[in-house]
Amino acid sequence: MAGMTALQVRGVRTAGANANTALNYSLAASEVLAGWHSDVLYLGPYGLVLDIPISPEATGRGSDSRCFENLVEKYAGPNVSASIVLDALLKAGAVQNLGNGIVRCVARTYIAERLSPENIQEFAEAVHNVVGTMAVNLKRTVRGTGLLQRTVFADYGLTEEDLAKFNGFIRKTGEKFTEEVDTWFSKHSNKEKQGPIKTGIGLYHYVENDDDREDYIKLLHGEGAK
Repeated sequence: MAGMTALQVRGVRTAGANANTALNYSLAASEVLAGWHSDVLYLGPYGLVLDIPISPEATGRGSDSRCFENLVEKYAGPNVSASIVLDALLKAGAVQNLGNGIVRCVARTYIAERLSPENIQEFAEAVHNVVGTMAVNLKRTVRGTGLLQRTVFADYGLTEEDLAKFNGFIRKTGEKFTEEVDTWFSKHSNKEKQGPIKTGIGLYHYVENDDDREDYIKLLHGEGAK
């Protein structure tokens, strides 16, 4: 998935004493987006997310009103600063400030800033999960067991033009699939229904680099890379 799940955003954002606080806010950003897309209070016709005021005062309806601060309190906890979560979502491009105290959600997943510690952690999580899946499948002795692992590739390669088309195609279909999985998880994994097994799926698009592949093959044969 081209984003950060609630598990992936548990990465280290800053070193030292501030690390745990930063971790909580990264996780909070992801959970707030999930709540914004699944809570009927924040959804309009056809399941579209609603634009909401930042604070209760902007609505004039008190603490029970539909607003970003209450959304953060509901899905991230009462001790989480809504302003810090909003700042993270704005920087990530997941939320837009429309002015007059109103914000709009424009993304379903939280993607950390480029080259940020969260992004590096996301990379480490992805590598760990892929290798872990392959390790499980290498040990299986019965066909049909293990974990789902599928690869599809262009047998005769693609032109630059078709690569761009393919990229658009998989972004659209991949996003739809991951949203369906996310919806399934929201029904089977929530505050009322929890379990000890941490699991999920990951999607990635690769483009081979001939030089890197040549070095990789040499390393496999003990020849050393150039």
